[in-house]
Amino acid sequence: MKRNFYFFRHGQRNGVDEISTLNKIGLAQAEKLKEFLSDKNIEIIYSSPLKRAIDSAKIAVNNPDIKIIADDRLIESAFGFWYSNNDERQKRITENFNRIKSCFDDILINDTHSNIAIASHGGVTRALCWACGQEIGEIKHCECFHFTLDNGNWKLIERFDTKIEGPNENQEACKTSQIYD
Repeated sequence: MKRNFYFFRHGQRNGVDEISTLNKIGLAQAEKLKEFLSDKNIEIIYSSPLKRAIDSAKIAVNNPDIKIIADDRLIESAFGFWYSNNDERQKRITENFNRIKSCFDDILINDTHSNIAIASHGGVTRALCWACGQEIGEIKHCECFHFTLDNGNWKLIERFDTKIEGPNENQEACKTSQIYD
């Protein structure tokens, strides 16, 4: 059975803490993502439990009947550790990837839906793409990656960019303050 997976990062947000919400640009990004996902027949959404990811998913999928399952394993790891020593950084990168991969493996094993969306954060989306065999660089807000899984083979079908970006005043604060993206 061929399955479709849609991995996307949340929209831009206000503030730099875990409870930050989508800002005006982030709302526009989620609306644009909704246009892309409108004909994808999403059946279920897995999401980071952080409000900006869940809100992005609700807007982008635009169907209150579709269940959103929040999973802590889809939370972004704090950025600050990327700037520590190499041994500690590699250990944290590996732990982060293994946590995200365990969530993804559970979805692959236990979920029988054909069209699955996963709403999360930049680093989580990058790890999910990596788990499907694609190395992805920078990931923009509400950028979406459509993969298929067919007979055990992963294929990147398309990469959707909303082309809506505004100034991200939070970027440097996230890097230096150990804050989640």
